[in-house]
Amino acid sequence: MSYNLKNLGFIAFIGFILVLFFHAELALSLYFDFENNDQLKQWETVGTWKIVKDDDKKSNVLSGEGTNEVCALVGEKDWKDYTIEFEANGQTDEISVVFRGQNSDNYLSFMIAPSLNLSEFFKKEGGAFDENISQKGDSLGVKIQQWNKYKVIVQNDKATVFLNGKEVLKPLEIGNFKGFEKGRIGFRQWSDKAYYDNVLITGPGIPRTLGEPGAVKSIGKLSITWAKIKKINN
Repeated sequence: MSYNLKNLGFIAFIGFILVLFFHAELALSLYFDFENNDQLKQWETVGTWKIVKDDDKKSNVLSGEGTNEVCALVGEKDWKDYTIEFEANGQTDEISVVFRGQNSDNYLSFMIAPSLNLSEFFKKEGGAFDENISQKGDSLGVKIQQWNKYKVIVQNDKATVFLNGKEVLKPLEIGNFKGFEKGRIGFRQWSDKAYYDNVLITGPGIPRTLGEPGAVKSIGKLSITWAKIKKINN
């Protein structure tokens, strides 16, 4: 069978469209802007978590605080690779993002504590903390009561952190830790108050918020529960 150039061009175009569609279906996203209190129902929380209005941003944010550790998790225990983008503001000191978490006693985390001039990865396993799993850094210029943008890319056996678009610290070698091959996403801090906002989670297997594939839509505004999201995407 022979094809002329016109037919080959058409076939190439169709192939290109299929590739775009395939990647759009894979690159799904889950988004929380916390403009609706119903969004907090999607999270499993330990300690005091609530949606409050931030006077600086003039919008609602997720607030966590407590005299001990507070933790908020979302997603499924079998999630493996994903990108987490969010904004955070340590009201009294530290902010921490959780990844590959099973529950509030078993997770990996990246933390910045300006009062200690410290940034680090750490592990919590069986309720015990290990802060010596990688090289530590300084506060990276982050100040208390300052909003910053973060991105954490968890891919295969590495976790890479970006602060305001710049990669920071050496990527964490996750493959060194058994039991952390998969897990949920979230935030935590110890005896501190912190704000989080505009949380975008993308990756294969991440259920999309209703709308176009990968569209950034608020869960709360659509009045949909986490259970319904899972049912829709099954």
